[in-house]
Amino acid sequence: MKIAKPLALLIDSFHKLPGIGPKTAQRLTYYLLHVPESEIKSFAEALANLKKDTVLCSKCKNVNEKDPCPICSDPTRDSSTILVVEHPLDILAFEKTSKFKGVYHVLHGSISPLENIG
Repeated sequence: MKIAKPLALLIDSFHKLPGIGPKTAQRLTYYLLHVPESEIKSFAEALANLKKDTVLCSKCKNVNEKDPCPICSDPTRDSSTILVVEHPLDILAFEKTSKFKGVYHVLHGSISPLENIG
């Protein structure tokens, strides 16, 4: 059975996301068929605004709405202590603990001198 083009396009779009396999992409697509249109519009708007409404902090390269980000703007942070992290998500893990009081630098990838990366 041939799948309708709008379904196939959305399945393909979901499948391109990390951690989303073909079956999960299909489940998400068919799930969205039963979601109220207002929620679909809200979801689509959030996706459309993602890049438009976020910036990289000029100091730490974290993703935020403001530049500099709230962490870099916080005068109570110890700017002499810098924690280098691979991805912005890593900051969330450290911030959840409320233990680290320094600032961050986000690499947006890994450094591997042996593989000539970085």
